[in-house]
Parts: sequence; C-alpha cells; structure tokens
Amino acid sequence: METWVRYGKGRLDFSVPDGARVIQCPAMEPLADPVGQINEALERPIGSEPLATLAGKLSPGAKVVVVISDITRPVPNQALLEPLLGKLEACGLERGQITILIAAGMHRPSTAKEKIELVGERLALCYRIVDHRADKPQSLVALDAWTPHGQQVWINRQYYQADFKIVTGFIEPHMMAGYSGGRKAICPGLVNLDTIQQFHGPQVLANPKTRAGVLDGNPCHQEALAVARAAGVDFLLNVIVNPDKQILAVVAGEMERAHAQGVEWLEQQCTISDVGLYDIVVTCGGGYPLDATFYQAVKGMIFAEPLIKPAGTMVIASSCSEGIGSEDYQQILFQYSHSWKDFMRDILSRQQVQRDQWELQVQCGVLKKIGKANLLFVTDGIEAQTLAKCNVMPATQLVPEAASEPAVLMQAVLNKLAGRYPQASWAVIPDGPYILVKSPTNSK
Repeated sequence: METWVRYGKGRLDFSVPDGARVIQCPAMEPLADPVGQINEALERPIGSEPLATLAGKLSPGAKVVVVISDITRPVPNQALLEPLLGKLEACGLERGQITILIAAGMHRPSTAKEKIELVGERLALCYRIVDHRADKPQSLVALDAWTPHGQQVWINRQYYQADFKIVTGFIEPHMMAGYSGGRKAICPGLVNLDTIQQFHGPQVLANPKTRAGVLDGNPCHQEALAVARAAGVDFLLNVIVNPDKQILAVVAGEMERAHAQGVEWLEQQCTISDVGLYDIVVTCGGGYPLDATFYQAVKGMIFAEPLIKPAGTMVIASSCSEGIGSEDYQQILFQYSHSWKDFMRDILSRQQVQRDQWELQVQCGVLKKIGKANLLFVTDGIEAQTLAKCNVMPATQLVPEAASEPAVLMQAVLNKLAGRYPQASWAVIPDGPYILVKSPTNSK
C-alpha cells in the first residue's frame, strides 16, 4: 500500500505491506474565517474582559509586550498578530508602545530573515521584535517567588516590567509538559538557564506523569504554571492547528481557564485511542520547522514509542537541515554515543543539569524499549558517520547499497524490513509528533 511521512517542507512517499495501519488525527476542516474567529475570541474571551476593554484602561504611554513562539514552532503568528495588534491600535496604542517578544527559551536568537518568516514583512517592519536571551543575566530580573522545586523565578526583564502582558501560541501535545501553549510561553520561553534546566531536570523527566497528554500531577506542568503565575499574564491568545498550520480552534482570555478549554477541545477532537502495538513503526520528525534538527526530531520518536512492541523496529525520517542542534547537545550525544545507559546513570547521580541533556534522556526511553540497532534514522542532513554518534542506527548501515536520496533510502529500508520480517505488524504515522495516542501506558 502507498503512504507517506512529512519531511522538511515536503514529504516522502513510499509503499509498505498491505494491512499496515496509518495513524493520523481525524481529518477536520480548518476554520473558514480564522480572522473572524480570532476577533470573536478577543471580543468574547474566557474568564476575562474583552481585550479592547483591558487595553482601554491602560494609561498613556503604557508599554505592552506580546509574546510569540520562536521559529521552531509552527505557530501561525501572523494570523494571530494581525487582529490582535489591530485591536490594540484601535484602542489608541501606538506601535512604539508595543514590543513583540520571541519566547526563545534556550534556543538561538532569530535571524532577520526568520523574524520576517515569523510575523510577515509588514509587521516585521512596523514593530520592534526582540528575542529572549536566557544566557544574558542583565536581561532578566529575579522575583520574590520560587517554583515547587525550590528554584527562584527569574524572568525576562522587558516582559516583567511591561504594563500589559499578552502571550500567544498554540496548543498541542507536549512530550514533557502534557500540552504546549498557555504557561509554556513564560516557562521555559522567558526564563533563565537555571529555571529551564530545572524544568527539564532528570528527576522531573523520570516522573511517570511527565508525559504527553497529562497535566494532573505533571511536575513539568506544575513548574511552568508556578513561574507563569509569578510573572503575571494579562491576556492569552492560543490556537489549535493541524500539521499544515491551518487553524482549527481559537481560545482567548484568562491564561489558565482559556488554556484549559483549549486542552479540552484538543483531547475531544484529536486523541487517538485503542491503536494497539506494532512490530514496525514508521514515523517522522513532523516536517519543517520541527524536523530541522536532530534535537527536535527526537519528539517524533517519543510520540511513536507507545505504539511499538518491546524490541520492535522504528524507522524515523527527519530532514535535519540545520544539523544536530546546539553545541552542548552535540557534545553530550558524542560523549555517550555508545553508552546511553552510562548517561542515565551519570545524570541521575549528579546535581548539575547540562544544557539539552533532557533530549537524550527522553530518547533513552525509546532506546530502553527497542535498542539502538532497531532505531533506524533516515536523513540527508547529517552524514552517516556523525549520525552513528547520536544513539540511532543510520539507515545507510542497513542498506549500504541504496542511494542516499531520502525517498529512495526510505523505500530501501522498508523493503529490507518487509523481507526480513514477513509476518510483522506495521504502523505508519505520517505527521510524526502531531498526534496524541492514549493507551494504557500513557493515559491520564
């Protein structure tokens, strides 16, 4: 049978044995009038006065900060910002009073080209756009507040000192925090390195409730929520989108209540249940921009893990057009390239949390279940000898005779597996991490 997975800005088409199950969220029509729905949400928010009413109470010269996600998140920022900023300007706010703040967390600063991609050329020219820098202590302020794990809250100074604070984003299943959106724009989006490291700490990630689709008792969620409450959020605008960035639903208003309603909608509409376990699972990093680095592609592994049998085989495709990820992450991967069990032992026995170590920690959950030799990685963005240091099996090692072009390589790998395991059960996840599978192993 013919099927596909997302890859970069396109997709890889291939055939798998008849009877394979293709697992996707139910098809839903995007909003016919997303701008109209956003305006409606701003005018009739959840648990809050309308945005225009709140903005109309601001004193002359008030400073407003609008937080957006960075380039690694497929948020339709321009669609959100156009009506939101229009409301603010209609209330008498001048463009110079408004700053668009990119919640970059520990990610690198945006390039000028990426800022245009994020918000569109017109908004990029009309508004001041700045990146949060977790590595710049002078851009942060310490609050008289602590997280549930005893971490003092440090927040972006420009955000905290603003007179009116708006957060935007999208809600999707998140492999650590249960769901994205809401409080995650603040933590890890606008906090310091220590808070981010605690948010992703080894003990937090080892908690069985630190997983996709779980908020109740999730320590990662609780940490982020405590930080957001301390920093303050005056208004939230979140959307739910399909993998093509088309808007399916809009929520706006008081941060916690609006986010909760968005999560409820997502769970009702997009949860996949009773899918079973499979010998071979084919998935991907989600396509651009999520699969631009190996670091982000790990999410595809995590969301596919509940579907695979112990010692099964996973094939994951990711363009990795920007390589592995941060230098710190690469160093950790290479240090433990042949000893992920040593990595787990070391991080659980020390207090210090290294930047980006959490991504290898969650990958280790997959390695524990199926082993490195059964985690096959298809990409044309990282050379095979480098990829072999990332605790995956480069697909070219299974089929060295195949061409390196991703679609050809993918088909060769699948043909090899079909011949080797003629009785195997198969599943394909075309959208990668853009699904939420509820099963006995990850139920709330």
